[in-house]
Amino acid sequence: MATARTWLATRPAVERAVTALFHRMYYTSRERTWNRTTWLGTTILKCPLDLWIYQELLVRVRPDLIIETGTWDGGGAYYLATICDLVDNGRVITIDIESHPDRPQHPRITYLEGSSTAPAMLQRVTAEANGTVMVILDSDHTRDHVAAELAAYHSLVTPGSYLIVEDTNINGHPAAPGWGPGPMEALDEFLPSHPEFRVDADCEKFFMTFNPRGYLQRS
Repeated sequence: MATARTWLATRPAVERAVTALFHRMYYTSRERTWNRTTWLGTTILKCPLDLWIYQELLVRVRPDLIIETGTWDGGGAYYLATICDLVDNGRVITIDIESHPDRPQHPRITYLEGSSTAPAMLQRVTAEANGTVMVILDSDHTRDHVAAELAAYHSLVTPGSYLIVEDTNINGHPAAPGWGPGPMEALDEFLPSHPEFRVDADCEKFFMTFNPRGYLQRS
């Protein structure tokens, strides 16, 4: 069975090379680029091209619940909640092991503190998972932790919706080559045994993404 990487090999070599070069330049210039990106005044450690894809998915899928692991300053959750405002549907549960001060408050956001893979946390989130559910994994970027999150949360994603594995670009894909096994490696282990999920390459139409092969749609 094909891995998460297979479709990339079909893209023209020049396109892959140019995209990778720009990607590495953008990523390594973090103090100029993604470390200084904000949403309505709140830091959001994401690529704006991915944020555009997110709003397209939210408009199309209209999830009733978005589960986000990894909150940090809350910029991602705040962005998702404001898009939910615009489409007049949905709410966000976001989970982190730390409580950061001054996270943005929004009636569509619920902040939970604790490990995303702790049994009590999974029990609570599962109880909230009604309607159309989307899941975004963006916490600890080690392979083992992402693999545990994939095992824990994939079944909550409803047909037609998305499981998004963030930061699959690290460990040389093409950014941060010295990182060690991370989200991409966890994804490569996950996909062969879960044919209900497909890599949606259309989500990479802007060429650069921090989540290559990480946009998974459930059939």
